[in-house]
Amino acid sequence: MKKNILLLEDDAIQAKALKQMINNYSANIEVYYVMNLEQADNLLKKEIIFNAFFLDISLDNNNADHAGLSLARQIRSVTRYQHTPFVFITAFPEHIYSAVNQLHCFAYLVKPYSEKELHKQLACLFEPKHTILLKTSENIHIRLSLDALQYVNSNGRYLTYVTASSKYHSRQYTLKKLINILPDGFIRCHRSYIINQAFVKNFDFVNHFVHMIVNDELIPISRNFSLPLENV
Repeated sequence: MKKNILLLEDDAIQAKALKQMINNYSANIEVYYVMNLEQADNLLKKEIIFNAFFLDISLDNNNADHAGLSLARQIRSVTRYQHTPFVFITAFPEHIYSAVNQLHCFAYLVKPYSEKELHKQLACLFEPKHTILLKTSENIHIRLSLDALQYVNSNGRYLTYVTASSKYHSRQYTLKKLINILPDGFIRCHRSYIINQAFVKNFDFVNHFVHMIVNDELIPISRNFSLPLENV
């Protein structure tokens, strides 16, 4: 299925080069190029569903002009785009902090960037996901490796994401929504838990718990829980 990217870039030469690099990565990505906020607004009103946004933070090579951030805030106000990835482009690295911590930034490219750097971000965007972007309870955005995620626990208003070294609290998802976006290998074993089977030592269906490899943790499983058929 074709993916759509909205690109905000006021430099026509750089925009053409970026579009070519994206086309070199995949012919199944359509790039819609705009030079200013008015053009972007008109494009967003059309019946096009965008899968990602590549936004130059500052237009007209102006360090004080944060047009890309303004457009990002506008996009985030649209329900369908509340979690759509942003890749910010900038010649001013000092702007990255605002992009990451205020606007759910997926990634950023600092000019001049290489085709290899761009393709790495495209792979993260459109190939099978091994990360998840979270907004923590401290209002910080982090990219969490799913390979390191052992389990997720629901504690009322928050979900707790547990790795071997850290715990992150976030209100971004419910367990019901989260399990639908996680890849194969994650299962909901209890109304309050999702586990990563890569970290499971064994299931105890008599005492209703799963024994995790790391730290020998015991996670409860529901009495009516059964393993998916492909895991039996």
